[in-house]
Amino acid sequence: MKLNIYKDKKVEKTYTASTYDLMFGTVEDILNIVKAEDMKASTNQELLKVVSNLALRSMGTVKGLLMDIFPGLTEDELRNAKIKEIATVLIEVVRYAIVQMGGTEKN
Repeated sequence: MKLNIYKDKKVEKTYTASTYDLMFGTVEDILNIVKAEDMKASTNQELLKVVSNLALRSMGTVKGLLMDIFPGLTEDELRNAKIKEIATVLIEVVRYAIVQMGGTEKN
């Protein structure tokens, strides 16, 4: 996963992380705010809806998760990340959490 931080429409910094290195606590936090019916999401469209609802339900938790996933990331830097890139990261984490909890994954 990667998250770019922008300044003047140019990439100033890039954070990267591997889903397989996610800590149990991070996955647990995601699962605590994802509804049970969301666990059935399998397509990118369905996962995007889950991620949108996730952000609306708990923006503070989403910020914390992103800062946990990308050590060193600050709230100020997060303000300069593109929402579509944040959504992509969250989709990857939700997909990873679903798979790790025994769900299925479809592309």
